[in-house]
Amino acid sequence: MSTEENYDRISYETRQRFWNVIEGPMVVHLVLAFTVLLILVPIGWMAITSFKGAQGAFIAGYLPAEFTFDPYERVLIENNYWRSVVNSIVISTTTTFLVLLFSVPAGYAFSRFRFPFDNAIFIGVIFSRLFPPIGIIIPYFQGIAALNLINTVPGIIIAQVYLWLPLMIYIMRNFFISIPEEIDESALVDGCTQFQAFRRIVLPLAMPGIASVGILTFLYSWREFLFSFMISSTTASKPISVAVFDFVGEVNVSWEMISAAGVVAIIPTVLVVIFFQQYIVTGLPSGALKGS
Repeated sequence: MSTEENYDRISYETRQRFWNVIEGPMVVHLVLAFTVLLILVPIGWMAITSFKGAQGAFIAGYLPAEFTFDPYERVLIENNYWRSVVNSIVISTTTTFLVLLFSVPAGYAFSRFRFPFDNAIFIGVIFSRLFPPIGIIIPYFQGIAALNLINTVPGIIIAQVYLWLPLMIYIMRNFFISIPEEIDESALVDGCTQFQAFRRIVLPLAMPGIASVGILTFLYSWREFLFSFMISSTTASKPISVAVFDFVGEVNVSWEMISAAGVVAIIPTVLVVIFFQQYIVTGLPSGALKGS
């Protein structure tokens, strides 16, 4: 073997060893650990700051000199932040219910039935969500004002349904496509009507997709800010995504209070993800990737 061939062989073996190390489980675990660390450090810092007093938030140090629940008491009781928490729960749950109510049958219809301009209508549904939300905020505000829904929870819910319904129809359509049509046909042969086949056979099979759509809608609705900020300026209608900014003053920021408000805001979403993460993992890939 010539010197040049030997050099090429060594170079090839070196490159292979390098890629084996890069693709190995240790490197993957390190990357994942670093990513989790990047996510948790700001949240942990916010949680620690929320237990500091007004003066403690400006004192150097990682841990508070004295733990206190005063920021939480001032946020929830004195500033009526609890009302915003209730508003967010009402808005998110109602939005989730309405989105599921419309997206599940719409997704099934688009996946199973053929009618004039069905593809054009489906593309139109998706295209309606491609507009940047900031681009339609003025006509939306004018429409809500005409309906006398400014500073109301229903006004925010209407915006939330518009924002998330097209995406969830797309996910549900693709999830129903992943369920073989032969199942529907077998139910029809056995004497079921189309609706009975949908309700008794297909719907139970689609529960992972329905659950993932519901969870995603709740999470998206919980954090939405732009439309809520534009039409809600009173405590009676503000969700938490808007109410947090009440602690940002013209001169200074109440860091301990805004941190306490942030901790309260993320607790429901963390609980939802912890208890329902299996539905996101199993349901979402089918709806997002299959049938596209």
